[in-house]
Amino acid sequence: MKTKSIAFALFFFVLAGCQQPARKAPQSSGTEAPQQYGYVAANGQKLYFEIHGKGEPLVLIQGLGSDATNWEPQILALQEHFTVITFDNRDVGRSSQARGPYSIADMAEDTAGLMDALGIEQAHVLGASMGGMIAQELVFHHPAKVRTLILAATVAQVARFHVSILDPWKWMKQHDFNNEVFHIEKIVWGMTHEFLKNAEAVDQLIERLRNPQFPVSPEAFGRQADAVRAFDALDRLGAVSVPTLVMVGDQDILAPPWLARELVAAIPGAKLKILEGGGHGFFLEIPDKVNQAIIEFLKTTQRIRSSQ
Repeated sequence: MKTKSIAFALFFFVLAGCQQPARKAPQSSGTEAPQQYGYVAANGQKLYFEIHGKGEPLVLIQGLGSDATNWEPQILALQEHFTVITFDNRDVGRSSQARGPYSIADMAEDTAGLMDALGIEQAHVLGASMGGMIAQELVFHHPAKVRTLILAATVAQVARFHVSILDPWKWMKQHDFNNEVFHIEKIVWGMTHEFLKNAEAVDQLIERLRNPQFPVSPEAFGRQADAVRAFDALDRLGAVSVPTLVMVGDQDILAPPWLARELVAAIPGAKLKILEGGGHGFFLEIPDKVNQAIIEFLKTTQRIRSSQ
């Protein structure tokens, strides 16, 4: 069953997205074509976005070097319950390239500007990895925009660590001219040992990462990595007052469960969900478990809110 789930998720990962937005969006095999898509001006950036489904708005924020096509396994399930808004962060995918260094807080302002441009006053917000850091800054600076908060495979701070995997990753990205090494590094750190034993799944993922649809330049990756490296929200998390779920894979070695517990301890009333069989890439590896946890949390908060 797990092998089928991995192959299923990879199928959508492989086929996700279109090279350029058109008046009529082409339909991928994973999801229906978005009801709305295109570009908005937000915080000095030009951001590509898509909207799927119907219901209360749910904004999904991607991680380091990742674009919105990686949400395909989530869109398929979540669009049945929510209006799902995905977008490419600055410096990746179809969005604009930054002209200089920036912070995670700057990227949160991008997200706030996107919501304003789309007329979304308040939304459920889910951030993955770096996206979880962006979501934290969003709820600090724009609390009224965040109805509920889901922090997935992420941490409260990176800046306090004197060394980080981001340091060699930046060097590797800058010197791996033929993209022969860096994608292997990401798979080893991002996926579980069980996944690494699945030759077919590994080969498919290697092929996609070696030949990405929307390549990220070393300079763009470096700017995002520097923003992550300087991130520290730990001492501010006590101000978060919205319902919050922290999700982590039990085998995540990039943002391990002990760092998820640090988040939960710092956020008043936060809930912790540890997903068995998941690594840092659990959105791809165990999408059914991840999607179920997201839906259950958001539906529960909806019921509580409606009963008050």
